[in-house]
Amino acid sequence: MDESILEGLKVAMSKGETLQQAMESFYNAGYGKEEIEEAAKALQYQIHQEQIQKPKLVKPLDKNINPVKTSGQKLQTPKATQKISNYEQEKNPRKKMIVLVGILLVAVLAILAGIFFFRENLLEFFKSILSR
Repeated sequence: MDESILEGLKVAMSKGETLQQAMESFYNAGYGKEEIEEAAKALQYQIHQEQIQKPKLVKPLDKNINPVKTSGQKLQTPKATQKISNYEQEKNPRKKMIVLVGILLVAVLAILAGIFFFRENLLEFFKSILSR
């Protein structure tokens, strides 16, 4: 594992970026997806270990307060880990390819229409070139 990626992810997160944003930055900078994901997993493991070793101080709940759950509400629990591979899904090469093929199709149709409507002019043009 590349330690520089791991340290870079730590620095980015200490400056307020999410893990996903930091990973996208490294991916856009040309680092390999596998290296980035490996470093992110190592970082998540380190963070998890630190949380186990240093538990947060929690204020004791007031015994007079009972949490009420209404029928439409669900109690939410914090997520332990972030998804670390969403950054690749944002860039969809298939959409880009469809747009490119569409543009090429329109261009070919325009060229064919031009040849059809201006065939007389094109024939005269090529005859004048060949007769020289």
